[in-house]
Amino acid sequence: MKVRTQLLIAFLVLAVLPLSGIVLYSYLSSQQAFRRAVAAESRLLAEETGRRLGAARSELERRLAGLASLPVRSLVPGVGAYGEAMGVYADLMVRMGEATDLLEFVEFTPASAEVAAEPYLIFPSRTLAKAIEKLQRQARRLETSGLPSDYIDETIRQAIWERRKLGEAELAAVEARKARSQRLLGSQFTVSVRRGETVVGQLKALVPATQVVRRILSRTPRGERQIPYAIDGNGELYVDRSGDRGRLAAIGIRGAGAPDAEAPQRQDWIIAEVKDPQSDLTFGIARPVGEPLREMRATAARNFGYGLAMIFAALMGVLLISSRMTQRLETLTDATERLAAGDLDARVPVTSKSEFGRLAESFNRMAHELREKQNRLAAEEQLRREQEVGQRLLEAENQRKSRELEEARQLQISLLPRELPCHPGLEIAVFMRTATEVGGDYYDFFPSTSGALTTAIGDAAGHGATAGTMVTVVKGLLTVAAGDSELPRLLGDATRAIKKMELGRMNMALTLLRIEEGRISLSAAGMPPVLHYSPARRRLKEIELVGVPLGTLADVSYQHWESELAPGDTLLLMTDGFAELLNGEEETMGYPRVRELFEASVAKEPDEIIADLSAAAETWTDGMPPQDDITFVVLRCKTA
Repeated sequence: MKVRTQLLIAFLVLAVLPLSGIVLYSYLSSQQAFRRAVAAESRLLAEETGRRLGAARSELERRLAGLASLPVRSLVPGVGAYGEAMGVYADLMVRMGEATDLLEFVEFTPASAEVAAEPYLIFPSRTLAKAIEKLQRQARRLETSGLPSDYIDETIRQAIWERRKLGEAELAAVEARKARSQRLLGSQFTVSVRRGETVVGQLKALVPATQVVRRILSRTPRGERQIPYAIDGNGELYVDRSGDRGRLAAIGIRGAGAPDAEAPQRQDWIIAEVKDPQSDLTFGIARPVGEPLREMRATAARNFGYGLAMIFAALMGVLLISSRMTQRLETLTDATERLAAGDLDARVPVTSKSEFGRLAESFNRMAHELREKQNRLAAEEQLRREQEVGQRLLEAENQRKSRELEEARQLQISLLPRELPCHPGLEIAVFMRTATEVGGDYYDFFPSTSGALTTAIGDAAGHGATAGTMVTVVKGLLTVAAGDSELPRLLGDATRAIKKMELGRMNMALTLLRIEEGRISLSAAGMPPVLHYSPARRRLKEIELVGVPLGTLADVSYQHWESELAPGDTLLLMTDGFAELLNGEEETMGYPRVRELFEASVAKEPDEIIADLSAAAETWTDGMPPQDDITFVVLRCKTA
């Protein structure tokens, strides 16, 4: 599929589908928001209607409570005088106020044993109350008003009925109305009548519930053609206008409290119902929303049509632009195919500064860089081959040097004694560890025909082949004269001979120790002290002689030390590599710690002493290789 066709399809998909989705989403979300707003407003109105019922109920109870202190018992025939009864009746009507219109009658049941226990029904009449009030204003006393007693008696009889004179059907109707009022209004409207602290009877009001409910519904705002209604627990519907019942039935509210889900007009109405918590009534608001929803649908369809028109206009522009784009893409595609075929000289003409122009520039730059990279790779390949040749030559040189170092190491090993001398009066143990392939430490033994044994231990300056050369020189000098010469003279002759060889800065520290007929003699040229432990004295002695290393000066004399050697005496000769070992914190082992280690193991066999010192070096460096060569020689005089 060509790019132009793909662009057109993509444009249609990315334009029409989002537009349809946006319009549909906008319509649905607006519809839902509108319904939620109307439902919330309708619910508020239903709650307000329920609160009106509560206010009316509270007002009736408050007014009725105001009658508790009236001498209502005076209204009972035969208890109070007519004048007193008429005054109480007038006062009762005044205290009930506007609530009088919501009363059907007030039933008074006496509680005193002095009067009949039969209740009486007191019917409110504003006209009668006003007549009594007027009569009271015209005369101070009813007896002096000139009115006959029959007239007064008949006036009272119009407002007060004895309950016992009602028939059974009338009493049943009264009780039914009481139960209905209590169920619909949620209150018995009963108050105790007191005289002081004594309860003399009870007043119970009968409120026409249907009239109260309709009055409350009539006060609910009816804007936007909304219909207020109420439904009791028996499914009876209450409205304040006769025409509302048919409209509610048309949308599925048929007095059962739950709308009919299959009602055809139900989707065009919002129904909000709130149950009164105290009574048996549920208040509802039905509000039509069909017309606003139809306007919303028409607006959404109109917007969708406008969007399609704009998309069509944009499509025409896309067709014009895409034709120029595809021409440039075809040119770029041809050049790319040439480049892929190996033509690194392929180029694309730059005709604009747009993205296609920048793409052409990038292509031309890439082709140029590919040409340069190819040339660079050829040069790098040539250089790599030359480096491989050099690497092979370097490896050959390193192998040659490794062979020479191995030969030097073998030479150094050959300079050391192949086995320890067997001396009848001595136990001998040695240890050496080099820091490099060819070390600078040296030890040797030179027995004489007289039975004396000369022990040498040395440390050549540096490591590697240079140190190995100095070990070879010293080995040769000692082999010639170590058996019989005095030790200071032997060191002096050796340093002069080395100086004459003009070996530059090469030098070697050396200690010579000779044991003969129970005596020990010692000379040193720049070496660490010799440790001498005497078990008889239980003392460790450190023998340190001052002297410069061999080859440092031509004319120099060396010190000489002699002592008796008793059975069990143990001598430790060592190079400075042991005392100068560094741990992980760059701390040196030190000669005081060396003395402690030697003294701790001096009671053991010479081989075990060597093993303890070697283990201490390994622990001190935490297994790391030493920076300098380490050599020990342990000599012990045998006991009888």
